[in-house]
Amino acid sequence: MYQLQHVDSFTAWSRLISDAFVKLRSEQISSGHFTATLGANMLGEIGLMRIHAKPHAVKRTEDLSASGDGDFYKISYQLDGYGLLIQDGRETLLAPGDLAIYDTQRPYTLAFEKPASVLVTLVPHDLFRLSQQQVGQLTAVALKESHPLSGTVAPLLRHLGSNLSQWDEFGGYQLARNTVDLLATALGGALGAECHGDAKLRQRELVTGYINAHLDDADLGPARIAAAHFISVRSLHALFEHQPLSVAALIRHLRMREAARLLRDPLMADLPVQAIGSRVGIADAAGFSRMFSKEFGSTPGKYRDAA
Repeated sequence: MYQLQHVDSFTAWSRLISDAFVKLRSEQISSGHFTATLGANMLGEIGLMRIHAKPHAVKRTEDLSASGDGDFYKISYQLDGYGLLIQDGRETLLAPGDLAIYDTQRPYTLAFEKPASVLVTLVPHDLFRLSQQQVGQLTAVALKESHPLSGTVAPLLRHLGSNLSQWDEFGGYQLARNTVDLLATALGGALGAECHGDAKLRQRELVTGYINAHLDDADLGPARIAAAHFISVRSLHALFEHQPLSVAALIRHLRMREAARLLRDPLMADLPVQAIGSRVGIADAAGFSRMFSKEFGSTPGKYRDAA
């Protein structure tokens, strides 16, 4: 639901900005009367926020980043003015048309020394296609307006920000998902050198991408995945040996995540729950319900009703 809020004191802004995103500490950079405007629309679990404010800084401190109030990435797109982003020992100056990603799980600072406008996309970690290792190498590294890939995403971001109040009526959730995927593609493609670590990381990324592309395949399993990547099943399991999820657990997790997305999608509201299960490769309705309940603590039907 879209909300537009205007404040004319820094105390009110500090409270508003902390409540709207994750907990933040704010500092007023210049003296004088402070004003700011926040337009926000939550589309499913993805937030789109347009901010116009006088000079100030926000900080996600060490204690706040460990407070457990949400695992999100923020992607800032500078509309007007300039912003300084600092995270993970890196800093970048964001000029109009630039974008950058940062992680709410780790401390960061975003400062505006003059009045500025910015569009912020708030994305849960598990909805972003880049891995945490990749994002960790990309934080506070700007995708400049002059980069060729910027032209693929900048017009969409400007359009989203200009029409923020209307997306509830026009399939906004799916549009937000597509925007997030495009942002991941642009950041990953433009900053490829920073995106890729060792060979094992690259291969895990390929495997995860393959799984995501074949979730509707009921026979998807380690043997098929290994054959598709020309490695043995043993090598495939070794690839994920020290990861949080085994290959089989990763398949289940990604299937349930996609099922949850489909259950939240208003365009899928008339599709039976069993059909949602089939779309993620689980034709057995009881098995799908058990697996979904284990992942989310709720049956698919109740999850859809709550969403």
